[in-house]
This record gives sequence, C-alpha cells and structure tokens, in this order.
Amino acid sequence: MKALLTILALLIFSPSDAAEFSPLPESIRIGTHPKADVPFDLNSLKPLWKKRIFAIIEDGQLPIIDIESSFSPGKVDAEEYAENMDENGVALTAFSPAVGKKKYNKKGKLWNDAARRAVAVDPARYIPASTAGIYPVFSEEPEAFVEKTISKVEEDNYPMMGEFEFRHYMSPRQYRRDETYRDVTIPIDSDAGHMLFEYSQQSGISFQIHYEIEDNLLQPLETMLSKYPGAKVIWCHLAQIRYSSRAKSYGPDYVRKLIEEFPNIYFDLAFGDAGSIYPGSDEHHSTVWKSSGRVKQAWLDLINDYPYRFVAALDIGGDRVDHVGRNSQKLREFIGNFPKETQEIIAYKAAWKLLFNEEI
Repeated sequence: MKALLTILALLIFSPSDAAEFSPLPESIRIGTHPKADVPFDLNSLKPLWKKRIFAIIEDGQLPIIDIESSFSPGKVDAEEYAENMDENGVALTAFSPAVGKKKYNKKGKLWNDAARRAVAVDPARYIPASTAGIYPVFSEEPEAFVEKTISKVEEDNYPMMGEFEFRHYMSPRQYRRDETYRDVTIPIDSDAGHMLFEYSQQSGISFQIHYEIEDNLLQPLETMLSKYPGAKVIWCHLAQIRYSSRAKSYGPDYVRKLIEEFPNIYFDLAFGDAGSIYPGSDEHHSTVWKSSGRVKQAWLDLINDYPYRFVAALDIGGDRVDHVGRNSQKLREFIGNFPKETQEIIAYKAAWKLLFNEEI
C-alpha cells in the first residue's frame, strides 16, 4: 500500500503532460501484474482521475469516461492500451473483468481480481468495477454469483458493479460463431435480481444490466425500479433493438416515460453505427439513427432534456480489445450532435456524478 500511495502522489502532483495526460505504465500484460491492495483507497484515486480528466480538457479535447468495458487482462498490454486511450481522449475506463469458461469449469471460480491488477499497473486510467455478470458465472449460478459480488464489493470498496446479463442475445460475432450458449435469459425479478437491486439501493453503488429490448420484459423491469427506487441501474446499449417484432412499444417516448417516472434509471451509449446490421434478424439494430445516418430528433431532444441520465461507454470486449479508436470515434460522432454543455455531461460529467455523487 505504501508503494502505491507513493506512485499516486507522484502522479497527482507532477506537471501535466499533454502528450500522455498521465505517465504510461510499463509494457506488461495486465493479468500478470501484482494486485493493488484492498480495500481500494478511493480518496487517493479520485484526485488522480480528476487530474487526468482536466489534463485532457487543457489539451483541447473532450474527455470520455468509458463506463462499460470487459476484456481479458491476460491478453492486454498495459502500455499499449494506455497509449490507445491517450490517442483517443479516453480519460478513464471502468474495467470489469470476466471469469473464463475454463477457470469456472476447473475451479468453480465466481470472481476475478483482475480489476485490482489494472489499478495497480495503471492507477491513473482504471476505475475498478466488479466481475462481469456474464456467461458462465452469472448464467450458471446467478444467486451465488450475486452473493459473491456483494461480498467482494463491500470488502474491497469497489465504487461500482459491472454488467449483469439478464437477457442477452448472441452478439453479431457470437452469432456468426454459433455460440448459442451466449443466448441467456435470467428473469430480472428472480431471486438474483432482487438481491442485486436491494444491495444497490442499500449501498448506493450502481450496476449495469444487459437487457435486450422486448415488450414482455419491460413491465418486470418497471416493477423492480418501483420496488427499489434507490437502486442505481444503468441499462446498457440505448435503443439497441435486434428484433423489431419483439419491441413494438420501445422508443424515445417510452424512455422519456421511464426517466420521468423512475429517478434511478440510467442508459449507456454503447451501440452500433447507422450501418450496423444484426445477423439474426437482418435488421439495423441501432435505432437511434435515421437511414440517412443522422440521429433521430426525438432522441436528441430526450438526451438534451435529461443529459445526466446518459453515460458514455465503449463496450470493449475480449474479442475487440483493438476497437478503442473505432468505438471512440463512433461515440464522438454521436456526442457531436449535441450542444457543448450536453456533450460534456454525457462524455464524463454524468458518469462522475453517478459513481461518486458529486459534480466535476
């Protein structure tokens, strides 16, 4: 801990370098670096994160807080990833590691401490998030996984929880690889869902849900939001509709209704570009876009009216760790449709306020 605090002090009080924004870490696979001590000392980390945000602003760029990314740390070089973040003005990444199928099958693991390794190797760039609630840990043992998550978040002082896949279709890549095990259904109002919502309400710590847009899934979510009004829920992938026949009632008017009725629902902005097509339905699944490639006015109006309910995300995953530049560019193209004040809020201010309950 003493060594980490020394590093933090040097990073916080050293002059800003506009080229790097914060010193580059060593070239090492994140998954092989020693772990940071826990509980996380957020009072030491937050000034460091702020310094990096303001350094990017001083360089004339709009900083991005990536609220949702999960990749294999054993395959990612810390220095290379940091350079990609700097080149694209990504101030912080909320990193939520996954438990692989092999480790789950061999050892029954429900937890991955890799967020501690990321913070240890590069404390300036990583916000630690809890282990991703994806296949196999959440889909195979939902209640046990949520119990483990709550225990570790409390014990280690995580500032946020990762993404929980309650309803998940295969991604386009998974669909092409015929990875049918990634088609997952866990009721949002199951025992696991109630435990998660209740803990978020009690602790004030946010969590993310992957929840495919289907008409029959909307009322159960609304019921949970009503039952746990203090839970902080980030619904990932705004307006990502992969089967339009299953989602007749969802649109900007419905999302506006949710926002106005439930103060505890937020949305992340990780979705495809206007040309992205979902192979399962052969439909354009990013429905914020017009066919012309412009953003639909109703979505622009909604986000302008409630910018603090929308947070930036890159959704970097294990099969797309090289997409930082591509996803950042796509996100910036979307954000560029808004006035400067709204851009700043959805790029980084909303995430900071959601995570730390304070303005930046």
